[in-house]
Amino acid sequence: MTTDRTLILIRHAKAEPHGSTTDHERCLTERGVLDARAVGEWLREKSLSPDFVWCSTSTRTRETWAAIVEASGVGPIVDHEQRIYDASPRTLLEVLRETPENAHCVALVGHAPGVPAIAAALTEANAAVDFVDHFATSAVAVLRIEGEWADLAPGATELEQVFVGRG
Repeated sequence: MTTDRTLILIRHAKAEPHGSTTDHERCLTERGVLDARAVGEWLREKSLSPDFVWCSTSTRTRETWAAIVEASGVGPIVDHEQRIYDASPRTLLEVLRETPENAHCVALVGHAPGVPAIAAALTEANAAVDFVDHFATSAVAVLRIEGEWADLAPGATELEQVFVGRG
């Protein structure tokens, strides 16, 4: 039996400039909070409600997810995972393969260039979107997956929707 699953890839919202603090501790700007809330409103409008979330440990990704939750009303289990911070596509794929089997809709909140690169890899030849060059802050890619998380592989997903939150 094939299981349809949904993966929601989210790049964190607009953060303070580099040099304001350590990169890991950079907070969202006011615009970033508004943009993340716009993502949450969009998820609610599209009835996309993750039942599990992978989130980088950085301040800006945690704040992005908090603003999304505030606007959407979703509140699933969140795994704050250090490996997502500054991760390569290969590392992100390893993390996603560890998703609990009972999760059917999963969000991953991370950073560029890793999140755009994993979106490109997972949809390779299936999407006419240039993720690597056009995945702005607060961007979201919704992918459909047939099969198990442990079997996730490049080219194995279909792009369903793309959105950029602008509050």
